Amino acid sequence: MKNEADLMHWLPSIAIFGGLEEDTLERLVGLLGEHRVEPGEEVCKQGDAGRAMFLVRHGEVVVCRDNEEGRRMKMIRLGPGEFFGEMTLIDIQKRSATVVAEQASLLFSLGNRDLYRLYQEDVAGYVMVLQNICRELSRRLRVTNQRLQDMASEHDDDERTLIRPAVKR
Repeated sequence: MKNEADLMHWLPSIAIFGGLEEDTLERLVGLLGEHRVEPGEEVCKQGDAGRAMFLVRHGEVVVCRDNEEGRRMKMIRLGPGEFFGEMTLIDIQKRSATVVAEQASLLFSLGNRDLYRLYQEDVAGYVMVLQNICRELSRRLRVTNQRLQDMASEHDDDERTLIRPAVKR
């Protein structure tokens, strides 16, 4: 059962819920789903349709990607106060990674329908949440760009690039 007072105190510490009014936070607390996952349990799977993002309240999860040979590569560990799956609230693409619980974890989810309900009830709060998600995505992209630059400088080959843009046909 959700501890609403704890969530009201905790949510503003998470980047995507920063700057929200108290009534918006109360709405969000009411919308959040609660999930307890055990070590080794998949929270979401690469290639599946996504309908929710997740917040880590307690425990630890690992974000993994399966390469073309089917080998699972661990990308990043996420702990309390961190979140994943937010891209599914922005685009309609399949999950880009698999997330597996490393420890027994308490997660909270916010789904597409929940976000739409927030839009219907609190447009200003909805806009702030989306703006915060976009800021976080931009921050993560900047970190990725720096890592790619560092990798490219290790190769120092002007003839090749590490990544070619995807071309839709």
